[in-house]
This record gives sequence, structure tokens and C-alpha cells, in this order.
Amino acid sequence: MPKLCLRALRAVFPPRSIPVSTLPTQAEARALGALLVAQGRRAVIAPAAQGFTVCEVAA
Repeated sequence: MPKLCLRALRAVFPPRSIPVSTLPTQAEARALGALLVAQGRRAVIAPAAQGFTVCEVAA
């Protein structure tokens, strides 16, 4: 069970993330995230002060 919790925390709070873009709507952020995933990258979408930030996760 502890291993599962650790993996879940790492998925939610990645060790390193590189901001790619900040977009005004969540739909646009999801579309960019889907594009990154289609390219074989890992993407995280987080709310920002204005809009949503899309970050690429560096392993």
C-alpha cells in the first residue's frame, strides 16, 4: 500500500515540470495536453491565476 500512495503522489506532484503554455480556457489546455500526449510526452494541466497552465513532465 505505501508504494501505491507514493506512485499516486508522484503522479499528482511530478518531480520536474516545464511550463509549455498558459491558455485562457480549460478546453484549449486539454487540447494542447492531448497534442503533447500524442507526441509521446507527459503533460500536466494546472489552474493558474489567469487560465490554465500546461506543463511537460520531465522524468
